[in-house]
Parts: sequence; C-alpha cells; structure tokens
Amino acid sequence: MKIATNSGIVLGKLDKDIYSFKGIPYAEPPVGKNRWLPTKPITPWSEIKDCTEYGPISPQNEAVYDNEATSEITQSLSNQSEDCLSLNIWTPEIEDAKRPVMVWIHGGAWWMGSGNEDLLNPDNICRNKEFVVVSINYRLACFGFLRLTDITEGKIDSTGCEALLDQIEALNWIKQNIQFFGGDENNISVIGQSAGGHSISTLISMPSAKGLFQKAIICDGGAETFQPKEESNRLALKLLEEYNIDPKDIDKIHALTTEQLKAFDAKLQDPNSDFSRENPDFATQAHAKPCIDGHYIPLEPLESIKQGSAEGIDVIIGTSDDEAFGYDELFQGLREFDLEQAVDEEYKDWLRKSKYLNFTKDKAKDDIRSLLLAYSDHLKQNNLEASIPDCFMKMNGHKYFWVSTVRLAEALSVKNKNVFNYIWTFPGPYGSPFHGSGLPFYFGWHKTAEGVAMTGESPEIDKVADLVFNMWSNFMKSGDPCSNVPSIEWKTYGRDRNTLVIDKEFRIVEDFNSSLRKAWDKVESRIPGNL
Repeated sequence: MKIATNSGIVLGKLDKDIYSFKGIPYAEPPVGKNRWLPTKPITPWSEIKDCTEYGPISPQNEAVYDNEATSEITQSLSNQSEDCLSLNIWTPEIEDAKRPVMVWIHGGAWWMGSGNEDLLNPDNICRNKEFVVVSINYRLACFGFLRLTDITEGKIDSTGCEALLDQIEALNWIKQNIQFFGGDENNISVIGQSAGGHSISTLISMPSAKGLFQKAIICDGGAETFQPKEESNRLALKLLEEYNIDPKDIDKIHALTTEQLKAFDAKLQDPNSDFSRENPDFATQAHAKPCIDGHYIPLEPLESIKQGSAEGIDVIIGTSDDEAFGYDELFQGLREFDLEQAVDEEYKDWLRKSKYLNFTKDKAKDDIRSLLLAYSDHLKQNNLEASIPDCFMKMNGHKYFWVSTVRLAEALSVKNKNVFNYIWTFPGPYGSPFHGSGLPFYFGWHKTAEGVAMTGESPEIDKVADLVFNMWSNFMKSGDPCSNVPSIEWKTYGRDRNTLVIDKEFRIVEDFNSSLRKAWDKVESRIPGNL
C-alpha cells in the first residue's frame, strides 16, 4: 500500500486487516552539525520510501535496575542510531474516514524505551476500526536533553529541551499528514505513561505545542520533572570534564562518540554506582529532564498551566497508589531501616535539591519524620503493612508521582473544565499496584503472555480491563470517558478533588488520600517531583 504524504510517498503493508507504516521520518536526522540541536522539519523526499519495518531507536543503555513486574516489557536494544526521528502508523482502512487519532508517547525515564515497543497492541486498538494509532521515537538522555548553548557561547545552540521539540515536530507532522491515513487532524489524543506522561504534562505548557492535540491521557507522570538552566549547564560541564574537553573546543565536543555519551548516561542512571556515591549532588537519570530554558519552556510547567497554557485540552490524569512497589533495590539495606535510618536516607534526596530550596537540616529531617509518621498512620488506618520500609517506599512513590499528579490536576482545573483524575489501586498478582500497572488494561493486552505476567488472570481482571479500555476509548473519541458506561459517573476533578478509584469495583472519592496530601502541603513545595 502506497500513501502520498506532504513529505513524500510511503510504502506500508497490510497484516491482519491492519495497514502499518513504520519508520516514517518526521524530522531531519539529528546527526553531524544537527546533533543536539532543536528539531528541524523533514526535507521532502522524491523516491518511494519503504516503511514496512521499524526505524532505529534512540541510543540507550539497558535498565540498571529492574523488577519482576515490569521485566516483560523491557525494550529490546537492537537497531540503535542517533538517526532515530521516525514514527509508526497503524490504520484499519485507508480512506477519508476522519477517525480519532491516538498518539502514544513512550516512557522509560527519558533514557530508555521507544515507539517500537509491543506495548500498544495496535491490532487490538484498531480492531473495531475506530482509531488510527501512532507511536513516535525521540531523542533520549544525553542525546535529547544536553544543554550546550551557554557553556559553548552559542556555538552549539542546544537548549536541553530537544527531546520535547522532537515530540512537537512529530505532532506537527501528524497534524499535517494523518488525514492521508484515515485520521482526523482535529481529533488527536496524546497518551503517555511515566516519562511519556511527564512529556505530555510539559508539552501542555509549551507555546509551540499549542493546537497540535485536543485531548491528553497522562498516566504516571506529572509536571514537576525538569531542570533549571543552572543545573543543565552544570551537568553539561560534568560531561565535558569526564572526557577532558574544554567547552571552547567545539570540534572535540562534536567528536564525542555515541558510545561515550551512552557511557556517561550509564553513570548517571545507576543510583548505586561509584559515580553516584562520589557525586551525591547529582540526581540519578540526571540528564533525562527538560530544561526550563525561558523560551521553548518559558516557565515551570505548573505555572504556565495555571495561567491557561493548556486551556481547551480535555485531560485524564492519574497514577498508581503504590508507584515505588518492587523498587526496593534502589535503597541499599532498606528492609532493615528504622525510623532514623529512613529519615537519613530520604534526606540525601532533599540535600541534593538543596541549592534550589530553602530549608535547614534540622527542619528538613523533622519534616521527613513527620511525613513517615503520617504514612504509618495512613497505612494502619487502611489495614496495610505499616513498617518503616513500607512507609518509606509508599512515600517515595507518592513523592515522584502521586503528589505531582494531584498538583497537576489542581493546576489544570483553574482554567480547564474537563479534567478527570483517577487513582489505580487494583492490586494485581503482586498484592499491590505498581508503576505501569495499568498498561495492559489501557491497550487491551491483558490476555497476552506479557499482560498476564503483569495482571494475573481472573474474571475481575477482564471486567476492569473492559471498563478501562472503553473509558479511554470513549474519551479519545468524544472527550467523555463514560459516554457509554452508564454504571459510572466520573465527575471532573474540580474543587471537590473528585477521583475515580480503579479497583475491583470503581468508585468516586473526594480528596483521595486527603491526610497525605495535607501532610505534603506542610513541607517544602519543590520536594515532590524530580527536580
């Protein structure tokens, strides 16, 4: 099957009654002098482009830590290249049908993953011939977030936002071309999980993304994962120091190899590495955050959103209630922690952020202690395990995800009418929800081998999966997640903080985890998220 796009003719294939077009380039390759620079629109091609196989993925390292629950969806690391800016399209029919468009932005902490993953199950999403599905690849870690413009005095004018600029250019291409694949350019929904959710939370604050999509489903990702310019510059200098390069030596900077950049990323990604121990003031995964550059990202995203940057976009946003479940290995000796050891361990993260915050050591430790005790009370009241290690992990999952989700819902509700918040409490086979618990349900692959490993098997799982899949589909079609689910009235977030609890039974709760939200409100406001 050949399709003429505004960029040129692409050749796809038909498989199981679904047309697929893979590896379509949407931007100029970010190589040579374009390496690290803001994304450039694709130059149209004249020959027919074979788009029957996936394109390369962004260079990346294997996961330095893993857990049983997510091991089945770890990305294959084959076919990597810095020339990775491509997208994939699946469509049930090729005609001017104006179907709703779903654009998947992959997660992976902004340093791994790709749009080539088998997470989408597009055969299933397209099964009822109601959607056109798109996934995208974008630059990761050092390749997508390295700010060099300041330290090179503009000779390499990279902003530290390039990964998100890639996403915006992909959305531009989709907006201009999706009609040729049977999609409606005026009914585009973006959906992302983890770093994909963080991406969307930031995109809705960026002027250059305005008008490129009408709906957003933000899963496990808030708007408080970013870097100030000062931190981005410090990280760039650390990279050059690692390879003994003067910032004025532009040729040597350009000569850095893909493997050298991956090796530096690997040092930052492992929280238990020698590098992390010797450089406690650097975050793990440090390069994998967009920079508040003042231009592409004018303000911290929450502030822009409160001012109306996302006005007119309908949003579903939510997270698991136990995001850190299964990640004990991040904290050495965790299961032996007493209260004071837990306070000391958590203080390490607060201390790393201290140059951007205002607190004393004693006050910070008092606040951490109070938070841990609040979690102990909360867990006991809900008849859950309330040991110090369990309180510590629950608090950390909330710190990086749930608190930011609540704050984003509140910020969106200032200007946006249709903001739907959910919390995932369905326990699954491991006894607790975890980071990414909802993925097989969102996309209907809970009955595959990979899905069963994450969800288990039971009639309850089928019921939850059908409800969630239908609500997400309804939302992408009409903006109303319950348009044909009469058993559920999902109220917008609003002043009552309405939240849909997704469990064996669905219910609406006002101000979910109220006591914990209030406990977080008492501490330094920039501790939650991933500054």
